[in-house]
Amino acid sequence: MMKTIIYNILKIGYDGIAFAVCCGLIASFIIPIKSFLIFTVFVVFADTVTGIMAAKKRGEEITSKGLYRTSQKCLVYLCGIMIFEGARLTFQLPFNITYMVAFTIATTELFSIAENIKSITGVNIGVLVLRFFKK
Repeated sequence: MMKTIIYNILKIGYDGIAFAVCCGLIASFIIPIKSFLIFTVFVVFADTVTGIMAAKKRGEEITSKGLYRTSQKCLVYLCGIMIFEGARLTFQLPFNITYMVAFTIATTELFSIAENIKSITGVNIGVLVLRFFKK
């Protein structure tokens, strides 16, 4: 049984083994922060969609330069989250700095979305949320 397992592992070759180890290492780094990464992409695209709608309502022109910023923001935010996760793992920080970075990024984007919604509908989402929690 053990001989068969070892034989099957060696059958894929050293390149295959190295590739599998690398994929495992990358996955073990990304999987714990996948929810942050997915949520970040979601809020950036939500900000883009509401931004386009707000710009149309104001009569502004939609340009490819403005849309290009979406990919830049996604890349910078995702790299930021991964870099701070790497710092947390490397320096064994006593607090989770990744949560703080992801929260800051999400808050920035959510404020932008709220501003866009106010521009589109005239409704201030922030005031509505505060009223809801005061009840």
